[in-house]
Amino acid sequence: MSIVRNLALMGTSTAMRLGFGMLTFVVMARVLGPTQFGVLMLWLSVATLLALVANYGLTPYLLREIGAAPERAPLVMAEVLSAKLLLTGGILILAIAALPFLDAGSRAVFLLLLGAQLADALTEFLNVGFRATNRFGHETRIASLAVLLQFSIVALLLWWQPTPLMAATAFLLSRLAVLLVTWVAQRRYFAALRPASPAKAWARLLATRSYAVDFGLQSLLGQVDSIVLNHFVGTAAVGLYQAGMRLFNGGAQAAGVLANVFLPRAAAAAEAQDGGHGLRRESSRVQWAFVGFGLIFGLALCGLADPLVRLLFGAQYLGLIDVLPWFGLLFFVRFFASSWGVLLTSAGAQRFRAAMNAVHWTVIGALSVVLVPRLSLVGWLISLTVGNALLAAAYVWRGRQLSGAGWRQPALAMLALAGFLPFLHVPR
Repeated sequence: MSIVRNLALMGTSTAMRLGFGMLTFVVMARVLGPTQFGVLMLWLSVATLLALVANYGLTPYLLREIGAAPERAPLVMAEVLSAKLLLTGGILILAIAALPFLDAGSRAVFLLLLGAQLADALTEFLNVGFRATNRFGHETRIASLAVLLQFSIVALLLWWQPTPLMAATAFLLSRLAVLLVTWVAQRRYFAALRPASPAKAWARLLATRSYAVDFGLQSLLGQVDSIVLNHFVGTAAVGLYQAGMRLFNGGAQAAGVLANVFLPRAAAAAEAQDGGHGLRRESSRVQWAFVGFGLIFGLALCGLADPLVRLLFGAQYLGLIDVLPWFGLLFFVRFFASSWGVLLTSAGAQRFRAAMNAVHWTVIGALSVVLVPRLSLVGWLISLTVGNALLAAAYVWRGRQLSGAGWRQPALAMLALAGFLPFLHVPR
């Protein structure tokens, strides 16, 4: 029952984030239009890529470490907080040094968005304290308040002045407000939380390098896209693509829900001396949950493409209708890969994940050079899908070695791919 309860609480929290987070981007996309929205999303992608360094893969690391040894939670949280602050300071110094190389109109937008993403990284760190110690109800209440606060600030400021600069300002103010609320709430449960010494922080950074590489490579999706598409196609295409990515990322929040609930349990099972029975049981639950949601949401993006685009984004984004089914296929393939990726993390195979993510991005890069100039957005999505399919195959191979899992889930996932074929169209 605890799994069901935790999933329900995390689901409620994520539903709030999904609904109001998506509504926030829908408002921005409609108000700014594809070109200005593309400019905003381009710089948001750059800021997010830099903020990945501050994230450093410490969220899955914390979930695994605290899940395996809950009594060490305060110590681990303190050392990771110190590591995060060290990385955040370094990123800010680097960003300020880069300002002279940016055009004058982009500097303020970039800095504001970077500040927002760094604040969000610290908020995510604090939320791990709730999840890893089974206090999902507390995070649900805070998340509900946070998303309402964010939507209100963004909508109000864009109504006053609909520009990328004002949108970036709203992002920063909302993220700072959420960080403050989360910090005050978390202090009740980690009252003694203080940054550890720089030496401890550095030791944690060295110990989590494989997590950092894996997390960074996984998180490139949705961020490096803007840079690639801006180079080959232009900012209007970035705006169109990122509108579709808002829907994709909205559903992808479920991956965080499932990982946050199952990863500590799977990590504990991996440490248990029971011949691997607990790990196989937990991994089976993870796999079916991921694949089931991936299939449902992916097919929804395919079958509801027309009404979703017209209702949410309007006439300026009608070109997204034929592209959205490709987002649906990618969503399913990525969730299938994630179902085995959680198993690898819980079993401590983070270095393998990092190596395979590097290979999969190499494949994506090679394909995109050929396909994006010819097929535009669809070419990029095909490249991503092929890369994620190869990543999934590698995860299944290694995951079966570690857990002894069977072939039933991969076989049914392969059959499910046929459901996407009627919706896919390649532009001429």
